[in-house]
Amino acid sequence: MNESVSVSPAFSGSLSRLANPLQGTASDREFSRGNTLPVSAQPFGLHHWSLQTREDCWFFHPADRKLWGMRLTHQASPWMQDYSTLLVTAFHGQVLDRAEHQASAYRLQECYPHGMKLELCRHGILCEMVPTARGSIFVFTAQSDEPLKVRLFFRGDQGQSVNATGADLQAFVGYTQDHRGGVPEGFRLSFFGDFSEKVSEFTALANGGVWEFPRGVRRVELRLAASFISVEVAKHSHSLELARHSFGELHDASQKTWDDLLGRFEHPGNGDDRSRTFYSCVYRTLLFPRQLEEIDLDGRAVHYSPYDGGIHSGPLCTDNGFWDTHRTVYPFLAKAYPDKLVPLLEGWLNASREADWTPKWPSPGPKACMIGTHFDAVVADAVARGITGWDIEAVFPYLWKNATVPSDDGCYGREGLEDYLRLGYVPVDRHRYSVSATLDYAYEDFCVMQVARYLGREKEAAILKPRTFNYRNVFDSGTGFMRERLSDGSWKHPFEEFRWGGGYIEGGPWQHSFNVPHDVPGLAGLHGGSQALCDKLDRMFALPPKFEVGHYGFEIHEMTEMAVAGHEGPSHAAGLPGFGQYSHSNQPVHGNLFLYALNGQPEKTAHWVRRVCDELYSPDILPGDEDNGEMCAWYVMAHLGSFPYCPGAADEAQFEPPVPGVRLKSFE
Repeated sequence: MNESVSVSPAFSGSLSRLANPLQGTASDREFSRGNTLPVSAQPFGLHHWSLQTREDCWFFHPADRKLWGMRLTHQASPWMQDYSTLLVTAFHGQVLDRAEHQASAYRLQECYPHGMKLELCRHGILCEMVPTARGSIFVFTAQSDEPLKVRLFFRGDQGQSVNATGADLQAFVGYTQDHRGGVPEGFRLSFFGDFSEKVSEFTALANGGVWEFPRGVRRVELRLAASFISVEVAKHSHSLELARHSFGELHDASQKTWDDLLGRFEHPGNGDDRSRTFYSCVYRTLLFPRQLEEIDLDGRAVHYSPYDGGIHSGPLCTDNGFWDTHRTVYPFLAKAYPDKLVPLLEGWLNASREADWTPKWPSPGPKACMIGTHFDAVVADAVARGITGWDIEAVFPYLWKNATVPSDDGCYGREGLEDYLRLGYVPVDRHRYSVSATLDYAYEDFCVMQVARYLGREKEAAILKPRTFNYRNVFDSGTGFMRERLSDGSWKHPFEEFRWGGGYIEGGPWQHSFNVPHDVPGLAGLHGGSQALCDKLDRMFALPPKFEVGHYGFEIHEMTEMAVAGHEGPSHAAGLPGFGQYSHSNQPVHGNLFLYALNGQPEKTAHWVRRVCDELYSPDILPGDEDNGEMCAWYVMAHLGSFPYCPGAADEAQFEPPVPGVRLKSFE
């Protein structure tokens, strides 16, 4: 099995070799250990490269014995699906019709952020790959003199082509229109590549192409670049990033890029499991969002817009679910990588301009997924942390639009905003996920208010301030929970504290009732004070992980994951209880542990943080959907002993970290 890449305790000192891209990949639709892919890429790179062992949205699993090839992927989540894919492999012998038939048993020798190395056992071919920002270099080394063949597969039949060019057939161009919606008409990925050796024969196939090399050629390099703009820009990226560099130079440069970024942290583990888990998590936080910026033939930074279909100057971002990432990823980037965060913020500003709304879940263009307008929190958090060297004045109208303009488009805005403004809450008889939405909107109003105050817009701030307390309108003192309310003002009956769905998204009352990050004193007051709130948290952990499936109608994977968390492994064998109603496999609870510290009991925060880190994370597994770095950013910041419970406010929860000596180093 290829479940993990071992690292010697006496590792070379390259931190990127402590990061395990296979972490979280042993997942499937029914149970997530991360729902990740083994990605080699440049940080926030235009393209990712992964391994493919099967054909579905979970297209790699470490237990699979055969490899289909190395895949150019843009999949940010299996739930969002992939787009603009290519599959590359090498072989000897017969050309078969399908990728799974061309597959080979394989041995994965290296899998790191900066590149991969593997052997195709069936053919005796060593495959190596190193990514650049907009392309990659492959080296295929054969053990025999049998003609070496390299194959490119397309996925689907939405429009695609590849053609060899020139008398020696060493170069090729092509495109694919492979996507799963959320894109303008004409969306495509163009590519250009060339081989280091002369080609004896090229065969164009309906699902790709095959290049055959003369007998006796044992080593072939392939340099491949791809562009969302044009094949000419792909050729230009090839010239800039690939053509003038050897494999060794590109490998060393890629490794140094990752080493430098991972090196902003210091961990005392020296290659042990805890340090491997830590650096694997740091690596994951630096993959998304995807930067769509390319360099045109005049040397200008430009991008193709999956929002309006145009070509525009400057940066652009995509592939990010803000419902997830606002909680930890962007505060993490603000702490450790503010220099990287500014161009991302500028990219999201351009996305807002081109869509005329702030993004919610673009992949690559707008998709209707999850609730709220959590980009509000990203902007507010940048402002609170002093990251203001970008055009905040220009982004504010879009935040104000989120707070004031109703939208019936699930890709943008806040569903039920008109009722929220009229009633002070979102009614369950008119809108889905009404309790979660009310809590999110009150917090988002707080975030927009913070930005308004920074810009001196006191009129707008004054309008928003009373709305920040709307969370109180769904708190029922009789049950002690945030609860579904009807449009006539009455509570929905019956109330079931373990029922998921309905007014709660991917959870139930226990998972959502503490979600008031912007007013911890107010939340404590609803429960009768700080001690009473901590007592309620104690009960959350003491209860069994019981749930009713509610409107979902069946047991979704988050329910399964909550049920088994803490009920396996050494802690369970030692008689420790599980985690009760604390469902760490999903984001809504990720601030709950820090409420202890914010209410005078930091020792309980430290206790539960240590248990979550030690029992639910490892170099190989994650506790649930990783979601564009969110799950991993939580882990990294938990090790710093200072957690940003409320993105958009500067105060943080302080506690004793699970591993002493982990620190963020100073950097320029």
